[in-house]
Amino acid sequence: MKSKKTLLITLLVIIISSLPLKGQSNDTEAAIYNIGFSAVFSTVGAIINKKPNEPLGKVIKKSLWQGALGGYITFESKRILREAQQQEKWEYFWVAKLVNAAGTSIKENASMNRDLWVKWHINIGFNRIEFNTIDKFSVSYKVMPVSLIYTADAFFRYDFNLQNSLRTGEFIFNTPLINDKENIDIEASTYPGYIVFENEFKNDIKLVSHEIIHQYQNNDFTIFNTYYQKPLIKWSDKNKTINWLNRYIYPEFHYFILRPTYLIEENTANSYYDNFFEHEAGYYSNTID
Repeated sequence: MKSKKTLLITLLVIIISSLPLKGQSNDTEAAIYNIGFSAVFSTVGAIINKKPNEPLGKVIKKSLWQGALGGYITFESKRILREAQQQEKWEYFWVAKLVNAAGTSIKENASMNRDLWVKWHINIGFNRIEFNTIDKFSVSYKVMPVSLIYTADAFFRYDFNLQNSLRTGEFIFNTPLINDKENIDIEASTYPGYIVFENEFKNDIKLVSHEIIHQYQNNDFTIFNTYYQKPLIKWSDKNKTINWLNRYIYPEFHYFILRPTYLIEENTANSYYDNFFEHEAGYYSNTID
C-alpha cells in the first residue's frame, strides 16, 4: 500500500510538472490553471494524510473534486479583484479577500483529507485566524512567523498606511522610493505579510490589485504546508513544547517552494511579464503593457 501511495504521488507530481508554466491569456486558461493546480496538489496531500484503513480510491476521488472546487473559488476571487480595479470599487477588495480565504480553506481541507467545511481560515498580515466547525464551533489564532518578522521590519522602514490597510485587508505601507536588488526604482513590492508602495502610487487601484494577486499566489502555495502536518501532529502528542508551538504558530514552509519557483521564473523570463507570477498578476489587474 505504501509503494502504491508513493507511485500515485509521483505520477501526480510528474503530470503537473510537465504542464507548461505560462501566464494566462484568457479566463478559460486562468480557470484551468487554478482548478488543475489545486486539484492535483490537494490530492497529493490527501494521499499523504490518508488514514491507514481508508480506501485510496475514495480519498483520491474526494480530494480531486474538493481541490478543484477550492481552485475555482480562488479563480473567482482573482476575478473580483479585476472588477475592483475596472470599476474602481475599493469595497470589492474585502469581498475578494473573503472569497479567496474560502477557496484556500477548501483546498487545505482537501489536502488534509478532511470534509470541505471542517476548518476555515483567513490571513491578515502575519495573523492567521481559524474557524473550527467540527463538533463545536470555535475560533483560534496562530501567528505566521516569517510574515511577522518581515512586517515588524517594515514598521521601522516605511510608513504604515492605515486607510488602505483597512480598505484591502492587507498590511499596506508607503515610502518615498523603492529600489530593487539591482537598484532600479520600482513602484511597489510584495513581501511575506505586507505590501509597500511608493507614495506616488499608493492609491493606484490597478497596482494595488496587482500586488494583492501576489498575496493570493502566496495563499495558493500554502497547500504544501499540509504535507508535513501528519508527522507534526504525532510529534505534538508526545512533546508539550511542540504541542504549544503547533497550537499558536503556523510555520510557513511553503516559502521554500514559492520563492525558488519565482526566482526560476524571473531568471528564465525574457521580459518582466514573461515571468508566470507577474503575468498572472498583470492579467487580473490589467497592468500588462
